[in-house]
Amino acid sequence: MKMCFEIRKQKYLEALDSKEKTRALEILGKDLKVFQTYNEELYREITYLLTLENFRDNEQLSKYGDTKTARKTMIVELKKLIDANPRLNDKLVFPSLKPSRLRTLINQSLNWQHQLCKNPKPNPDIRTLFVDHTCSPPGPAGASSAAARSPSVPAAVNPSAVAAATGAGTSVPLNQTLVSALKHSRTPPTPTNDEQRGKRLRSVPQATETTNSGMVRQQVPRSFDDLTRTLFCTLNQGSTVTSMDFHPSLHSSLLIGTVSGEISFWEVGRNERPILKPFAIWNSATCSVLFQAAYAKDSNISVCRVSWSADGRYLGVAFTKHLVHLYTYQAPNDLKEHLEVDAHVGSVNDLAFSSPHKQLCMVTCGDDKLIKVWDLTGHNLFNFQGHEAAVYSICMNVKENVEYIFSSSVDGKIKAWLFDNSDTKVEFDAHGKYCTTMLYSADGTKLFCCGISKNNGDSFLVEWNENDGVIKRTYAGFGKKSMGMMQFDTTKNRFLVAGEDKLIKFWELDNPNILASVHVDGNLSSVPRVRFNRIGSLLAVTTADGRVKIFANADGIKHLRAIQAWSCRVSSKANTNPAMTHLELGESSSARRSKSFTELPEILKCQMITLPDTMYPTAKVARLVYMNNGVGLLAVGSNGTQKLWRWNQTELNPTGKAMASACPVLWRPNSGFVMTNDVPENSEGAIPCAIISRNDSYVLSACGGKLTLFNMLSFKVMVSFMSPPPRSTCLAFHPQDNNVVAIGKEDSSIHIYNIQSEEVKAKLTGDEKCITSLAFSMLLAVLVSSDADAQIFFWSTDTWNLKKSLKMYLRDESPVTGDTQVQFHCNQINLLVCHREVLSLYDASRMELVMQWVPKAHMSGSISCATYSGNGKLIYTALTDGNIVIFNADTLMLRCRIAPSVYLMTPNIPNSENVYPVVLAANPQEPNQFAVGLSNGAIKVIEPNASRRGNNGSWVGKFKRAGKPPRNGGRACSSAMEETVSDDGNSGANTI
Repeated sequence: MKMCFEIRKQKYLEALDSKEKTRALEILGKDLKVFQTYNEELYREITYLLTLENFRDNEQLSKYGDTKTARKTMIVELKKLIDANPRLNDKLVFPSLKPSRLRTLINQSLNWQHQLCKNPKPNPDIRTLFVDHTCSPPGPAGASSAAARSPSVPAAVNPSAVAAATGAGTSVPLNQTLVSALKHSRTPPTPTNDEQRGKRLRSVPQATETTNSGMVRQQVPRSFDDLTRTLFCTLNQGSTVTSMDFHPSLHSSLLIGTVSGEISFWEVGRNERPILKPFAIWNSATCSVLFQAAYAKDSNISVCRVSWSADGRYLGVAFTKHLVHLYTYQAPNDLKEHLEVDAHVGSVNDLAFSSPHKQLCMVTCGDDKLIKVWDLTGHNLFNFQGHEAAVYSICMNVKENVEYIFSSSVDGKIKAWLFDNSDTKVEFDAHGKYCTTMLYSADGTKLFCCGISKNNGDSFLVEWNENDGVIKRTYAGFGKKSMGMMQFDTTKNRFLVAGEDKLIKFWELDNPNILASVHVDGNLSSVPRVRFNRIGSLLAVTTADGRVKIFANADGIKHLRAIQAWSCRVSSKANTNPAMTHLELGESSSARRSKSFTELPEILKCQMITLPDTMYPTAKVARLVYMNNGVGLLAVGSNGTQKLWRWNQTELNPTGKAMASACPVLWRPNSGFVMTNDVPENSEGAIPCAIISRNDSYVLSACGGKLTLFNMLSFKVMVSFMSPPPRSTCLAFHPQDNNVVAIGKEDSSIHIYNIQSEEVKAKLTGDEKCITSLAFSMLLAVLVSSDADAQIFFWSTDTWNLKKSLKMYLRDESPVTGDTQVQFHCNQINLLVCHREVLSLYDASRMELVMQWVPKAHMSGSISCATYSGNGKLIYTALTDGNIVIFNADTLMLRCRIAPSVYLMTPNIPNSENVYPVVLAANPQEPNQFAVGLSNGAIKVIEPNASRRGNNGSWVGKFKRAGKPPRNGGRACSSAMEETVSDDGNSGANTI
């Protein structure tokens, strides 16, 4: 219906544009009349256009260009609507030719016939297609074999099995649950970024041009920018590395296993190795006689595989002789022995974690041709047998809630297994009919296989069609006669990387041609091992001399440098005063007297403006949100009414940006609409909440009732959803998709809601009190929530599982309770946590506290709110005693304090003694500007005095040392923190 409406509306506007009022009236009556029943108000607006001399006088059509441009825009929008329409999903794509070939159809026919057999054989003998196939009766009792107990079940007949219609064929029964999962799994549709009313929010796609290595130029979105090809550092492990794995959430933490049997834990950002564990037998009494004999004969033992569990709490180590070690891990450096298992006879070749039936398990494979599943107590849950050679690798995946395992053996066989039935599997031949490793793309929709060919020793990397057991895509760029087993990895549903011929080679998933190859100065082995971190910002590559080179893209370099800078600052503070485990700056005056070098802030002048308000001027301000472009400010009142101020271009403000020297206007559309939330009669205790979309086109808000999406230009309601109970308390848009929003609830749950599809994607539970704040970090792939009991929760945005929870404590280890607010720094690593008793900074990558500030003595009020500045260099903090203090965001050193007299001593504000800031908002485009909402409903915009703009308009002042007498001979230096910015712009008694 939306598509039809857009086409007919375009015809109508073209008629109006060409001044053909009669034709426009005809289109209105015949083509557009049908939409009146769906939206009568919209139809009235369209009709009203007939009365205008130029329909562009309507504010919503003011940007309408000429007919040709409008048609191009409409075509683009129609394409987006078609792609986004769930009824057309997958229906406009032509079927793949390969699965439609005669051979595939014959295979399906044979499989269907074989399912009808009363006594199906694992390897049926099909000699003709002209007669229905039936297996011969079973042989005498006792003739069953291992193969019969564990029948071979290929998903599609081996191509060589059907040479002709009368030739020998092979068909075997499929496990219907697994086949259904493989056959009907679909790639999740990518959310579109159109401006469909009430369904989608707009986002601008980015595309840049890149060049394939040795290929012609083509359009590839930011490919080279996202490649991890900049060498950042080198880790000196000291022995040959055999396996690596980055922590799933601590993206700069790398686990390494070596040929000597030791494991190491590296913090890449600091180039430190806090944990080193040499190989040791934990309990020889639990080891088998076979292992003890093998170990006594040859004590050399190497690591085959290291692997983290999805939540990062466990790590497994598989060794070349029998054993598996399982550790528990707690950030930052707490690694404890948990379990030792004598898992296989011979080498344990691979290890992975899985969660069948929501129970975390460890899956191993080995030289004894078995695949085993263990719970975390060491109990053997399943044994999968059927391989006729050593099992080389395993790969986990989940589709349609069906969890299964792919395994490959050294004889080139690939099999699939279900956890529910250890005797059922799917089988097909690997590409090279030799050792193969397998990996799924991050979204679990594409399967990749890498290995070497048994016939000629050439390396290969292919995308495998798991539905039909055939190759979908072969990646080019490999040399001849590989010197060893090639390693590869994939990340972000975009890139593949492999080490071969002493080079690092990159591909895009959907392009078989090599994208880039990187030559590294250093002793790379001929087939180096490679490993991405979870978010694809770092790449670890092994060398032949026992080192690991770390490559990074722009995001990775930014992340690592932030960690380095943070570590240097914390180290510097610790060296200055080793007794301080956390930095607290809000100390008593007596404590400050004892410090000979306490820095004090300069008295600063500032500019300020009170926003004009003719709508509910006394309504308490509950939320303040700047528009992302910095030219508007949205206020949400406790009564559910939202007001928007905009700065226009004037002689005093030629840029049209928000500034305290120019007065904004209270925006009201011509329609007279007001953005008012659904407020139920019993709204006591309701918490207003609001967020603005990234393109500043929409605001999503609630005040005890339904969530409502408003258009910020027309103030019209786009859609309302999610009626209480429970009531919504806080909101956060997903950083990569405006259609997805996290909604904190009064009942302590968090709903991940898709506005486009109108469905709850996930419901997160674990908090114990009302959710008070939410913050996303795209870099760390986490959602952080806080509740009304001063607890902080970290959730994975990949799986929506809880990663860790923290309880807030003061420096003296006394717990705190009450509402808590969280906000990420613009580096997406540092986390600001605001509580009425304490201001805290956390390192979200390690989920640990770094420093705190507690108001004491000179500032008696509790903290009411705090926020990062637009560039993340400052923290604006408001106190209930009226003070506004400004800190350095890295060190929590005090920069400036604005006394309440500065913004309260005006004729328009009565009873200023009882007024204090309740909410702050920082301008995202102007780092030194912030807005403050007061308890009496007034809203003010504050920034440094214009005379200081030559000094970058900064709040930074010149500091003096404590102990130096004030120039005016005033009070002692211990009281110097009482120096303020006065209302007339002059300093108080203690002028510096």
